[in-house]
Amino acid sequence: MIARAIWTAFLAGLFAGSCLFLVQRSLTLPLIRQAQTFERVASEQSAADPLASEPMRSLSTLLGDAFVGIGFGLILTGAYARSGKEGWLAGLGFGAAGFAVFQAAPAMIVPPATPGMELAPLLLRQVAWLTAAISAIVGLVLICKAKGAAKFAGIMIVALPSIVFRTLLPIAPAETSSRELAALDRVFILRTLASMLMFWLILGITTGYLFGKRRGTSRSSSRWTDSGASRD
Repeated sequence: MIARAIWTAFLAGLFAGSCLFLVQRSLTLPLIRQAQTFERVASEQSAADPLASEPMRSLSTLLGDAFVGIGFGLILTGAYARSGKEGWLAGLGFGAAGFAVFQAAPAMIVPPATPGMELAPLLLRQVAWLTAAISAIVGLVLICKAKGAAKFAGIMIVALPSIVFRTLLPIAPAETSSRELAALDRVFILRTLASMLMFWLILGITTGYLFGKRRGTSRSSSRWTDSGASRD
């Protein structure tokens, strides 16, 4: 079981991470480069291809995306083993849940931002992100598993971080004096969330499919071994 989960997470994580890298290179990386020109007030290098001019940066991004994919893949395979569900359809659902927990819920409070934006203190943003993610996990579990009033409690738990960090501990939104950078930042948020949604769906479908397929393969191997032993 453990070997199957690790192997599934490794293969699916590499694939989903590579897909995320390609999408980031075409959708979000150009926006980051444009935002950096506003930050540096220099436009001579803004049109350069990041993969050609900064190969080490691109390589580190690719490796980072792959490691993230493998790590989240381990979480998903653990969820399959715990719930007893597998297959690409179950993976699609778990992938959507992963996006809701780790991307959508935190983005409601601390959305991604381009370089050059004035942001709230890093520690406060990290606490808000972690609180939103944990609340989303607990809330989704209650919504999916509980009955009656507990489902309503799950909805309230999901919404609680947004209430807290907008009233009791308000986090200032990202700001800038540049209209161009502000418009760029709005596009960056949408493209980042779209990229991560694609990543999570691919990761969920791939892990769900491979986890179920390798389980069937292991069952076939054990049956073949048992039949050989009975013949002896």
